[in-house]
Amino acid sequence: MKFIKSFSLVLILVVTSTSLFAQRGKDGARIVSTTEVVNAFTTLSSDAAIGATSITVASSSLNSNFSNPLAQGDLIMIYQVQGASVEDTVNSIMANSSKFFYTWGRITNYNNAGNYEFLQVSSIPNATTINFDCALTKNYTAADRVIIVRVPRYSSLTINSGGVLTTLPWNGSIGGVLAVEVLGQTTINTGGIVDVSGLGFRGGTAYTTSVNTVNGGLRYADSNVPALEGAEKGEGIAGDQSIYATFNIGGAGYCRGAAANAGGGGNGHNSGGGGGANAGDIFNWNKGVGTPDRSTANYNTAWNIDTGLATITTSSGGGRGGYSILKNNMNELTVPPNDPQWGGDFRRDNGGLGGRPLDYSTGKIFLGGAGGAGEGDNGQASDGGNGGGLIFFLTYGNITGSGKIRANGRNGVDINPGSAPIGQLRGIDAAGGAGAGGTIILKTTGTVSLTDSIVANGGRGGNQVLVAGLFATIDEGEGPGGGGGGGYIAISAGTPPLRIANGGINGVTNCPYVSQFPPNGATMGGTGLANETINSFDITTIGDSICANTSASISASLTGNPPSGATIEWFDAQFNGNLVFTGGNFTTPILTTSTTYWVRVCPAPYLVPVLVTVVPCTFPVASFSSSDSSICINDCISFTDLSSGSPTSWSWYFFGSSTPTSSQQNPTNICYPNAGSFDVALVINNTNGQDSIFIANFI
Repeated sequence: MKFIKSFSLVLILVVTSTSLFAQRGKDGARIVSTTEVVNAFTTLSSDAAIGATSITVASSSLNSNFSNPLAQGDLIMIYQVQGASVEDTVNSIMANSSKFFYTWGRITNYNNAGNYEFLQVSSIPNATTINFDCALTKNYTAADRVIIVRVPRYSSLTINSGGVLTTLPWNGSIGGVLAVEVLGQTTINTGGIVDVSGLGFRGGTAYTTSVNTVNGGLRYADSNVPALEGAEKGEGIAGDQSIYATFNIGGAGYCRGAAANAGGGGNGHNSGGGGGANAGDIFNWNKGVGTPDRSTANYNTAWNIDTGLATITTSSGGGRGGYSILKNNMNELTVPPNDPQWGGDFRRDNGGLGGRPLDYSTGKIFLGGAGGAGEGDNGQASDGGNGGGLIFFLTYGNITGSGKIRANGRNGVDINPGSAPIGQLRGIDAAGGAGAGGTIILKTTGTVSLTDSIVANGGRGGNQVLVAGLFATIDEGEGPGGGGGGGYIAISAGTPPLRIANGGINGVTNCPYVSQFPPNGATMGGTGLANETINSFDITTIGDSICANTSASISASLTGNPPSGATIEWFDAQFNGNLVFTGGNFTTPILTTSTTYWVRVCPAPYLVPVLVTVVPCTFPVASFSSSDSSICINDCISFTDLSSGSPTSWSWYFFGSSTPTSSQQNPTNICYPNAGSFDVALVINNTNGQDSIFIANFI
């Protein structure tokens, strides 16, 4: 007798990353009904290079707004805020005036500014070290303000009416970023809002002390007192006042030149601050003059006699600040700026230049640039507006609801004294430029279907409101602030109806001498980028159910748009495990107990478990008998199945009979018409496998 045994596995367990997950979702469902900050921050202490799996930070606890310190399986975001290099070598006849030229502040190298990535923590070995699963894919320079953001890992997120999800304002070290991960659905209900407006780069601070003019009002000639040359610039990716002070021979923190995406400060005497910038057309900055408001015939006429704007209809980046002080009542539609007939400082084109739009094509992201301050010598000038912050939603479900998402720039601060003493005029300095819209990233493997708006608009330039006391008259005018440039909005999928990243409008003055042209040289910010996309992907896995002492066939695949060269890796533990396989289809070793493998695809900041279940198995064992084995020609007999293991199918083979095959469990009436010796075989199956028996010369 020959005995042949085989088995096959038919039970397949399908597991997706949304039904069986690792650390994604570990912080549970979150419902926001009040104003809440959900991130924690620290700073990078030492430079970090591509390929590193560890960073040194100021503090690794990161427990603000969390119930426990940072631990294995938590999520962080690393983001370099500043560090761009700008043109600082413009030649000038005056030692400290290179910063007045439009070429000053041109971005020569972004360096590591705008670099970011998300990382899953693998361990916290001490108070200043964080280790993570995937290696860094970008470089980071600690001296250029790199923040580490602890990111909550919610299973779902709901923002109800009255709920405001926000973050800390950028303060030069931390803040400005709101980042969350959501495994399931994100719902922003009517009356709920995600808002980081005005939480980005900081506006220039106005000079609030009364000072004497020099050189007849062209106050940027005095290299020894930079504050007398012009107002503070806003902050941007090239730095803030402390960093500008290191440029060239110093003093670069003041005056109209735009440092990268920061708005320039108004030059003396009493010019308005320029608006900050974020996204836009990097080839259409037009020397920082902004976009003139040509909505009326009078406005068109006035712009057409401004030699810097006569042929300009639209520009990208921040808006330019308004003209310097005028003292005489001339016709603004016929007498151009920079004309001595205006008196005062001749109503010069000295307003702060608008910040430069930034390049998003390489995958960097940025805070909104800040507006420059208005220039003043009477202690009444106003500050520039802050830029919008950064929102980053990393989700694996839909983003829905009828609430709002906002990352607007702040308005330039208005000059509005409200009242004035008898016989005096108040409000007699220039206004600040506005902040640019921030950045909104909705990176999801689901769909964005919000029915309300997603907005990253630039702010409005500061207004000048002159107030005359009793017996006084308004007999001068100064520069309003430029509008902020539009921000940046990118989503992975979906068509929300309202995505807006418009530039902010310019400020105006109520000086009656320019009543036909209240912008008085201030321009609007340019449009940002509201309809951009960002790729997203997820990992889908198929597990297996097997019998003991067998191997399993399990697999993983990528959905969405994974990065080029993404590699599927299999590990034998969730953290610090051994790499056991690379590729999509993995055949395990022989297993005796249920086993979980972990799949990783860097740079995804998570591992997905793949379960192999070892179940008790009863294999079939084939056996049979017959009613007789020695018969006469044309006699018929019956066969009885004696197999164990509860077979579910039978295949009989009766060689030499008039019925050569049968699928019945117990075949009957099997007849043999010829003399001889004949073989019989039986093949059986159950859910765990197959067995067969072959008996030669059984009949």
